Amino acid sequence: MSRMNSSDSPIIILGTGGHARIVADTLLCSGQRIQGFIDPVAQFSAWREIPYLGNDDILARVPPSTVRLVNGIGSVPFSDTRFTVAAKAESLGFVFCQVIHPSAVIAADTKLAAGVQILAGAIIQTGSIIGKHSIVNTAARIDHDCRIAEFCHIAPGATLCGSVQLAQRVHIGAGATIIQEIDVGADTVIGAGTTITKSIDSMQVVRSPEVVTEARRR
Repeated sequence: MSRMNSSDSPIIILGTGGHARIVADTLLCSGQRIQGFIDPVAQFSAWREIPYLGNDDILARVPPSTVRLVNGIGSVPFSDTRFTVAAKAESLGFVFCQVIHPSAVIAADTKLAAGVQILAGAIIQTGSIIGKHSIVNTAARIDHDCRIAEFCHIAPGATLCGSVQLAQRVHIGAGATIIQEIDVGADTVIGAGTTITKSIDSMQVVRSPEVVTEARRR
């Protein structure tokens, strides 16, 4: 009889690229047990003695109740690979676990959904909510009462000030800053180093040094 998923179930990482190795290192730092990596195109046969297991067909032969998954596909603008990989695995009954680096500072009342990844040096302040499969990357900072929907990516060094709200699949580029009480619509891309001072509608691309007035606003 298969046992139910638990915090001590082994983890399989989807992907073998740079983000996959980062989440693997984070899991090891947290004392987690990694069974291996799967990927249609392997970039190694083993990493730090953790084996490459094969392509996605492996999932058809693994009972979902016996392992946990981690999405090692990086989040980049204009790509839905991370989303489609997660959706397919979830449709098969697999559960994605959270990935949280021990060095991250997370307020006790923060709410983190399934599959959320909080990487090294990130800070999340009180009252914030992070949606499914979103990434708060290296040294990103999220201040109080922010609401981040599913599949967002807060890139390294980005800052969200208080009460910022991000809709689904928003990408905040490295070093960007969103000032307080700003809403950002779904599928919007904020370029690296950009400062956002007014709310933005869905499906916009805002790059520094563009002035935000060139984007449609709520």
